[in-house]
Amino acid sequence: MNDTELLQGLKKHDESAIEEIMERYTPYVSTIIYNMSKGKLSSPDIEETAADVFFTIWSAPDKIAEGSLKGFIASVAKNKAKEKIRQIKPKDNIMDIDDVVLADEYSLSDSIDNKVLQQDLTDALDQFGEPDKEIVIRYYYYYQTAPKIAEILDMKLEAVKSKIKRARTKLKSFLKERGY
Repeated sequence: MNDTELLQGLKKHDESAIEEIMERYTPYVSTIIYNMSKGKLSSPDIEETAADVFFTIWSAPDKIAEGSLKGFIASVAKNKAKEKIRQIKPKDNIMDIDDVVLADEYSLSDSIDNKVLQQDLTDALDQFGEPDKEIVIRYYYYYQTAPKIAEILDMKLEAVKSKIKRARTKLKSFLKERGY
């Protein structure tokens, strides 16, 4: 079956359609979740999150537009990964980006590139004072929302949003200088 036929079957709640989707897209979904988690999720967490993705697809087939099954699956996988990561309790006070794993190593060159990027990001974040550094790590690595960060750090929401925006500008400039 092609994706159009699978989507039609899904909309009719045909169990064989979701089974085929799961068989075809589980590696794709698992890879998205794994890459989004940057090493923060265990294998059982990734499997559970993938199951949540397929349950969401099964539960809401009318939200999927014709010709966009794969894109919809990717979008749901990213959102579910972020939700799962948000459930992880980071340290009370995040001070060191070295605790954050950027990505798995697929090859030696990827590994070297990741280490260089990791060092450049560490250098950039070291220029930030507190609480800016902690806000950036919580927002971009732990996918915590600005309201949640404001609550944790006992800050006003607008202050957190402003610090995120300024940090993004600083990081962009810093990384541009290094050729990214």
